Amino acid sequence: MNSRLSKYKGFKAVDFFADDYFIRTALQHNEVADSFWSELGNQYPSLVAEMELARIWIQLIRGQATTESSMSSAQRWANIQTQIQVYEKKQKQRLLIRKMLRWTASAAALLLFGMLSYEISQFGPKAANAAFGERREITLPDSSIITLNSNSRLSYQRNWKTDKPREVWFEGEGMFEVKHTAIKNRLRENDFFVVHVGKLSLTVLGTKFNIKDRRGRIEVALLEGSLRVQGEKGEDRVLAPGETFIYDESAETNQIAKNDTDKVLSWTRGELSIEHSSLANIISVLEDNYGYQVVVQDPALLNKRFTGVIPVKGIDDILFVIKHTMNVNIEVKNKQIVIKPN
Repeated sequence: MNSRLSKYKGFKAVDFFADDYFIRTALQHNEVADSFWSELGNQYPSLVAEMELARIWIQLIRGQATTESSMSSAQRWANIQTQIQVYEKKQKQRLLIRKMLRWTASAAALLLFGMLSYEISQFGPKAANAAFGERREITLPDSSIITLNSNSRLSYQRNWKTDKPREVWFEGEGMFEVKHTAIKNRLRENDFFVVHVGKLSLTVLGTKFNIKDRRGRIEVALLEGSLRVQGEKGEDRVLAPGETFIYDESAETNQIAKNDTDKVLSWTRGELSIEHSSLANIISVLEDNYGYQVVVQDPALLNKRFTGVIPVKGIDDILFVIKHTMNVNIEVKNKQIVIKPN
């Protein structure tokens, strides 16, 4: 059997339609080719119909008119270039949109983080300080106002609970104007305001008072309202306006004294009241409020007393008064003050 004939044994019309030799001979007849396809049909009669169908398809395609473009090659190339630019522009737009979505997501995440951070920051302790030579006013969440004198510190919990007293912890000197929150004929625990200073706890409602906690001595001067003072050793006193509770931490003793409101609050006006004050008392102010180390070369000077009010804008005002009332020489170097007799 002719091996060339056996190649087409299992062909269908689609196979003939795809065969290059069959297509060429179907379009351009020659005796050799015609003889070959006739012999194939005689050998495999079932292929005759398949070959005929394939020839019809080939002739149909050959008979279709060729569609010719009205554009020149240059125009077609320009059109392709334009389409490429449009495609690239769309790709850039898609890329920009994706970037914007990522930026938006990042911004939203940062905003959410900021909001969460802010919310978290509203809980836990908060502290406020007044540095040496500085006065500072603090407004608490309940609108109470605390004025801090130099070298003083106030701390409190931000998340004051509605069923607990408002509590703060204090060191140094400060004037308190506590917001009154109690409703008439209804007093709750959270209406109380508690100040912890040294070994004492001061409980108030709406009250104005001054606290001075220096060198182991606490002075609580009540100016308005009512204030209860309690201590770790059983101290329990209720002060009336005009009274000062004085507590010595080392000796664990206390006493009640009358206060002069104008003198007590002189520091809030930028003044230093030195009525009947010794040089030793003024030195404590220089060290406690301004952070200087003071050296007095003649101990006898420490008992020298002063009377009056010094307008204080800075430490130089205090040193000026000391120098000219005591006729002494004062040297200031870095954070040290040396007082020498002339």
